[in-house]
Amino acid sequence: MELYLLSDEVQITDEDYQIRKDLTDEFLKLPIDFLSKMRHFQPQIGCPNMCSFCSKFSHKRIEYWNDKTLRNVIASLKYTAFHYRREKPLLVWDRNEHRTGVVFPYLDNDIGNYYYLDEYIYLMYKELGVKTRISTVSYSHFNRSLNLMHERINHEPLIDYLAGVRLSLAPYGRVWECCSPEQYSMDEYCRDISNFLKIYRPYYEKYGAGNRRMCVEIRYEPLVENCPVYKFNCQNHFVLVCNNYMFYSVDENICFSVANIKDEEIHSIELTEEPVKFYQIDISSSCTSMKVAKQLAEDLCFDDLIYKNIVDVYLFENSDGIYYAINPKLTPIGNYGLNIYPHTNRRNISGYIVTERFLLNAMAEQKQKYGLSLRDKFSTASWDDVKETICICKMNAQKYLVKGKLEKATYIMKNVIPIIEIYSKALKDANYEPSCFFDREFTIDTGIICNLGRALSKFKGITKNFNEPLTPNHERNYGKYRSMMKKENYAWRLSCGFDDTLLVEKLDLFNTASINGQASFRQVIEGFSLNQKINYEEKTKNYLVPGERR
Repeated sequence: MELYLLSDEVQITDEDYQIRKDLTDEFLKLPIDFLSKMRHFQPQIGCPNMCSFCSKFSHKRIEYWNDKTLRNVIASLKYTAFHYRREKPLLVWDRNEHRTGVVFPYLDNDIGNYYYLDEYIYLMYKELGVKTRISTVSYSHFNRSLNLMHERINHEPLIDYLAGVRLSLAPYGRVWECCSPEQYSMDEYCRDISNFLKIYRPYYEKYGAGNRRMCVEIRYEPLVENCPVYKFNCQNHFVLVCNNYMFYSVDENICFSVANIKDEEIHSIELTEEPVKFYQIDISSSCTSMKVAKQLAEDLCFDDLIYKNIVDVYLFENSDGIYYAINPKLTPIGNYGLNIYPHTNRRNISGYIVTERFLLNAMAEQKQKYGLSLRDKFSTASWDDVKETICICKMNAQKYLVKGKLEKATYIMKNVIPIIEIYSKALKDANYEPSCFFDREFTIDTGIICNLGRALSKFKGITKNFNEPLTPNHERNYGKYRSMMKKENYAWRLSCGFDDTLLVEKLDLFNTASINGQASFRQVIEGFSLNQKINYEEKTKNYLVPGERR
């Protein structure tokens, strides 16, 4: 008879025995790849931060497993796995497409505010032989229990059971969007980020920087402008006009072919088609009609175009129709990208998305002073170099203002400067080297957020479809043709569910960009009293949200 004991247990209560037996029976009804291809194992559901771009529509209501329930569920997984194999890992042993032997304890939650994360990491490694990857937006430094828990993680042996730590920074969540200065403060948010970085300094010092080690990922609100888009021929040259941008083909009688991602592993974007060369011409004021656009094109002096900026233009297509990607690739001097979305039969609202990487461009400019390219390490960087980089961002905003690019100038000051000032201060206060700010392995600037979940509203009608890729970078991440998600194919999720349930889902990852969503199989397991609840609206503060005041 199975005793359902974990390795550090001699006996368990009759109640726990029955729970473990019943859960094992439930898990054995599922296919073997429920275990071998598991990606997300969540001991918690819900998130108090309420980011308005949340990809999974996380609810502020939180339920979670305490240490007793955590042990029962992990024991059930262990004894289910024993029906198929005895060697470790007993979970995630066949997910070769993406990090064999690594589990993610988050999807529609923030694992950083889970009180039993240290116990989770310990049990996952000791009992199942898998390591844990952490991702969080952080939590209030006033929460003493969470501080102590995270400090325990950064001591042996737990520190060696981690498979990466990611701190996410984005101008969303309660501290950014809630108009309650008496409840939330940017100063406290900065202290929270610094506090988290201090606590995880031992992990960084031992394992270094990288997206599979220690990193800080920065995401930004999309810069989207709605406006008419005009495309036409002028003296056999193809012309594209929107707002105060004009793109005039270098060659006559050009022919576009739809480009797709050639290699999803290459972050700088590898495409199936060669670019079409265009001159980029800045127009003094917004173009308001096809007639005006054509007149502007006809009035160009062709001899002067040789002095204009030449850009790479690709034709893309998503479910809304074609769009044009200008300079989508990251180069050694940064990126100055733009995507233009004309009216189609399925796209009712036209306009453009600026994908220019304002921080990376400023970093590249600062590094150039020392003969370095954007990708080069900057080991001799000082905090003065960090300040100068932020000053470059501010000066670029002024330059765009003078050039009539008001949307870029405003965006830099409102969406880029605040987050990098907070980040640089937190990094310095946590006693990290200024070189970390410039290290592309540590400071990972991911550009604008993806159109996933609640983020749809941020894209101003350029698409009406949830989870639709809108840029080449989004196509590389989760597009249907060729993407990281398509390559990984599918994975399983086991999660704490609301109202004392367990949620089991098979996620078809390449269907992220679909109206039906990812879950091709879903089962809710009921009949167990498992969960603890956090009511964030209680008068007693929980200090789970970064930016909370005392």
